[in-house]
Amino acid sequence: MHESVRALILAAGKGKRMKSEKSKVLLQVLGKSLIEYVVEALEFEPVERIGVVVNEQNREDVKKILDKRVDYIVQQEQLGSGHAVMAAEKWLHNFSGSLVVVVGDGPFINKSIMKKLIEHQQKSGDLAATLLSGIYDSPPPYGRVVRDERGQVLRLVEEKDATADEKKIKEVCSSHYCFNALKLFPALHKVKRENVQHEYYLTDVIGILAAAGEQVDALPVDDPFLTFGINTREDLEVSTRELQKRNKIS
Repeated sequence: MHESVRALILAAGKGKRMKSEKSKVLLQVLGKSLIEYVVEALEFEPVERIGVVVNEQNREDVKKILDKRVDYIVQQEQLGSGHAVMAAEKWLHNFSGSLVVVVGDGPFINKSIMKKLIEHQQKSGDLAATLLSGIYDSPPPYGRVVRDERGQVLRLVEEKDATADEKKIKEVCSSHYCFNALKLFPALHKVKRENVQHEYYLTDVIGILAAAGEQVDALPVDDPFLTFGINTREDLEVSTRELQKRNKIS
């Protein structure tokens, strides 16, 4: 790793499907909040600063847990993952290194895979972006990685917006990326809300960069839990059982 690195955790989502008064990232698995698992996975050299995108409602509660380990960025309105990253533009002013962007509800990411993601983005002629992906025989309802006949990543398509053919793609995208920060924001400003949820999708940035001739790539991982995000109570139970199992092994 040869460039400076910052990490941005998206933690402002309301998590309505969790049926909880608590912000989703504050829910606990084995006595630790989801956001703590994610922060721990990013506390290594050369990550110089970690920013957490919060909302007005969960800011103080997140601060109680993380204190001064991170910087806090408030997303005033929740208009999607792309909009959450836009909220951090000022925090990234004059930053020209690698920016890791992850979600705050992915307790299975770890230092090892985050280092691999950064190294992959930096070593391949400094890719504009790389993301973690997973290959499944029966894909979960996540976005798909669309590649051309040469295997180059063309774009990502959200499950809700995918055609029947696109839903047959076995490679799914996670919500974990590493961007060249200087190339991210010009692409992010081109993202539109022309989708089912009328939100600014961060996934759209990959297609915008690829269409502009920038190099983008996906790093497939064998462990399906590395692409796992918690969206429901059932997901929380699955995570608890899996982390219990992994703790026994380690």
